[in-house]
Amino acid sequence: MRRSVTLALAVAGMVGMIAGCQSPVDRLLSDQAMREQLWLKVTANPELSGQVVDRLLGTDSTRTELLGRLMANTDARQAMLTMVAKDRTLLDGALNFAVQDSSMRDHVKTLVKGMEMGGGR
Repeated sequence: MRRSVTLALAVAGMVGMIAGCQSPVDRLLSDQAMREQLWLKVTANPELSGQVVDRLLGTDSTRTELLGRLMANTDARQAMLTMVAKDRTLLDGALNFAVQDSSMRDHVKTLVKGMEMGGGR
């Protein structure tokens, strides 16, 4: 009997130790308040923020998610479009991509014609 109680306590202790053996990162990510503190530190540090963005852009799945969120965020989308509009190389690239599709090419032509008729405003 004593042996089975000792064995049960040992097993319970091992289970407790295994459950408590979560890595510090896992513990950090599982705690909402700690996660919030982490993000505050990352967003306050341009170098760390840049590293996070570089990693997100580094793989197809996270790049797709990041760009989807960028385009869904009105302020971020407007800032990106403003950057493209102010940079001839970026604008040329965007137009070159757009006109590869025949229906989009027709749309771009219509926009240009409209600007010509309107005096190029």
